[in-house]
Amino acid sequence: MPREPQDKPGLQAERTELSWERSAIGFLASSAILLFRQTGPLAVGRTLLAATAVLLALLVLGLGRRRGRRTRAIRVIAGKRIVSDARIEVLLIGWAVAGFATATIILLLLL
Repeated sequence: MPREPQDKPGLQAERTELSWERSAIGFLASSAILLFRQTGPLAVGRTLLAATAVLLALLVLGLGRRRGRRTRAIRVIAGKRIVSDARIEVLLIGWAVAGFATATIILLLLL
């Protein structure tokens, strides 16, 4: 019977950081999409929203690095490996995504 593959120490933290980096790349891609438009000059609203997306990408990268450090700092309590939850990071990024999406929709409806 084949054994199940065991994760090497540190892979969970690496996967966590990679997922946060993918989220940051998503923000960067959305900022680039906001700047590309077929007609008309570059509006102030689109520029501010694109700059906000870049700042949010940096925030996601920072929180991802923080989360990766916290994931590497695994505590063992009563024989169980305990990793602190990511409630603060997830809530912060969730609200940031919701706010950015709302601002993008409002900007698209106004133009």
